[in-house]
Amino acid sequence: MLLDLARREVELARLARHRRLFVLVGVDDRRLAEGAAEVLRGYAAAGGGGEGLYMFQPEFSDANKRMNYFRDAVQDVSVEVDFRPYKDTPRILGTTYDFAVLDLVNDLKPNDVGRLGGVVRGGGVYVFLVPPLEEWRRYVTKFQSTLLVPQFTPNDIRHRLKERVWRSFYSHPGVVVYDVDRGVLLKSSGIDDVKPYEVKKPEPPEKAVIPLKIYRLAATQDQVEVLKLFETFYHKPKKKQALVIIADRGRGKSAALGLGLAGIGHKLRKAKARVQIVVSAMEYTNLETLLEFAIKGLEALGYKPGVEREGGEVRSIKARGIFIDVVTPYMLLKRENADVVAIDEAAAVPLPVLYTAHKKFDRLVFATTIHGYEGAGRGFSIRFLKYLKESKDTEVYLYEMEEPIRYGRGDPVERWLFDAFLLNAEPAKPDAADLEYVKRGEVVYLREEDVLKDEETFRQFFGIYVQAHYRNEPDDLGMLLDAPHHTARALALPSGKVVVSVELAFEGALDDLSIDQALRGLKLPGNIIPDRFLKYWRLPEFAKLRGWRIVRIATHPELQDMGLGTEMLKKVEEEARQLGLDYVGVGFGVYDKLLKFWVRNGYVPIHLSPERNPSSGEYSVLLVKPLNEKAEAYVKYANVEFRRRLVHSLMGPYSDLLPTEVRLLLEDWGWDIDGAPALSKNQLDRLVAYAFGPMTYENVTDAVYMLATQYFYSARTRRPTLPEVAERILISKVLQARPWKDAAEAAGIRRGDLMLVLREIVKILLFYYYGGEFDVPLFVVGTVKGKD
Repeated sequence: MLLDLARREVELARLARHRRLFVLVGVDDRRLAEGAAEVLRGYAAAGGGGEGLYMFQPEFSDANKRMNYFRDAVQDVSVEVDFRPYKDTPRILGTTYDFAVLDLVNDLKPNDVGRLGGVVRGGGVYVFLVPPLEEWRRYVTKFQSTLLVPQFTPNDIRHRLKERVWRSFYSHPGVVVYDVDRGVLLKSSGIDDVKPYEVKKPEPPEKAVIPLKIYRLAATQDQVEVLKLFETFYHKPKKKQALVIIADRGRGKSAALGLGLAGIGHKLRKAKARVQIVVSAMEYTNLETLLEFAIKGLEALGYKPGVEREGGEVRSIKARGIFIDVVTPYMLLKRENADVVAIDEAAAVPLPVLYTAHKKFDRLVFATTIHGYEGAGRGFSIRFLKYLKESKDTEVYLYEMEEPIRYGRGDPVERWLFDAFLLNAEPAKPDAADLEYVKRGEVVYLREEDVLKDEETFRQFFGIYVQAHYRNEPDDLGMLLDAPHHTARALALPSGKVVVSVELAFEGALDDLSIDQALRGLKLPGNIIPDRFLKYWRLPEFAKLRGWRIVRIATHPELQDMGLGTEMLKKVEEEARQLGLDYVGVGFGVYDKLLKFWVRNGYVPIHLSPERNPSSGEYSVLLVKPLNEKAEAYVKYANVEFRRRLVHSLMGPYSDLLPTEVRLLLEDWGWDIDGAPALSKNQLDRLVAYAFGPMTYENVTDAVYMLATQYFYSARTRRPTLPEVAERILISKVLQARPWKDAAEAAGIRRGDLMLVLREIVKILLFYYYGGEFDVPLFVVGTVKGKD
């Protein structure tokens, strides 16, 4: 029965160039494995064949049994099977297969399913091996085990991801569910008739700058349109030119980029002796397809490209005056010259890197996936594209690729994947009535049961994350649904539309053993704020307090800067107090606008990572808002010590922090830092000579540093009032010891003005702190404010 069913489904799928998903359900390992072999037997009988994958977790004995049973059962089928552990999944990206068998009994890791959901070509099949839902709920999968934190046990794990995936099998066409233990069809694909797939040959332009040999390598009209955009690079630009290519996974985006770079490199080579192209991505695997098609393009144009490799990976391509270099995003920032710069999967690249690349280079390509295993690029297109479009010196060309390469439009397996893991979730569109609700402050606070009550509300909730964050993985969905310490909250309008989404993690209430282990340097999973209080500030009692950490908060992209985020925080803090929690905290990559939001809402910085995050390129900061006096005492101590450490670390690990960010991190909260350094008689004399006489700054750096330290050690009520630019100057030039030019740029002032203003700042501080100890011209007195 299963063989005939598979053959019939594959025959229909092949007509439409679609794929099918067979979900085999059972507890008998042999029957599951033999069922998978039977599906492939039917696939081969329908004219299929070729090579496919069998993915499993080899650390589980039952998974190895199923793999061996399958290996024996499939020997008489005319297919080749590559047996791979799930840890190899990232290396499989970019490869195309005829079928894939995914053993999900021991693990249901959303990222793995998402990555593998695009590797099978049209006419192919997926086979999932799963236990019955009731059986699946009885144990913790490998992915679920990673969600446990010290305060919870395996019995606390929730199984909502399994339930969601199970429901999705039954609600989507193109998915067959079959019970192998009983030999019963539980659900058919629901597809009885299909329209034959029409092959549409791409049409290159009649007149083209890029050679037609390149256009003939395009597989879709979308790729042709992308190649046309590359032609804008041919003439020397009067403005910066930025191509932005966005696409769902599997649309041939990277291949089009490779061909475009080869074609435009060839044309630019006609006008100059050397053409330098630089390509970059956060992961090398993101560039393999691009480089493969760049080589194909060059070969089609008659070049014999030389390829330099390192560890099997392409590092550069050279072809008679055309040089293509592969660099990391951070190496890209060190490059001075390039004719064309292309960044693939740009949504994963830290925004500061993208901004700097835009500033340094004139011809740029930013390409990113919208929906795929790595999550959404909508945040990229909203946030970074908005920045590009607002840049007056930049011509922006945007193109969205829609036609799949590996399979036909409307593929049911792709639809299932996107819906099951919310890869295509989007928030509801606000209308005029909704804007009025926001202006009047008419919002409804939703707890987790409200957020999850129906699919539409949950899709809107998750869709806000998809659009507001530049990186959002399927694993994030699994954590929210199953982790016992995570919970969801939201703000909605009376119309039912979700406008703010929040994910919270419970932290604290730790036992003495966990606290002792953390104090000795062991990792404390899931308790980021208590962990820092223990390891950096040595405050074990804080770890016994209970709090929420805001994992993610995002406001609807069309309703930002309207007070909704602040209102959301008030609601969360109010509920936290009602539950008897001691604090609410948050961690994120330092970004001055974002930092200002949190500081303005009463969140106190207590820790800053000593080095930039390798993924985001930003320093990670933790802030805490105490909800009672007990928590406030610990937060005050941690903040004072944090500020002391930061002031004296700005010449070292934090020398590249923006002065605007440093100012916010050094906010005093009314708390003095003890032990402000006092100037010696000689230092004071030299400072007077610098402030009022001919001595240069270089001769008084020690004294000015101590004077600036004294200023930032003091609470604002006990120090002179300086304008913001003066504080930025003290930070960039004095505390960070930047060269004059860099300090002026960081402070937002001209170099000559900085040199003059710094003397005036020193006069003010001298008079405020030491006015009675030296003679000072009377005109200085009038410049000082805040002196008692």
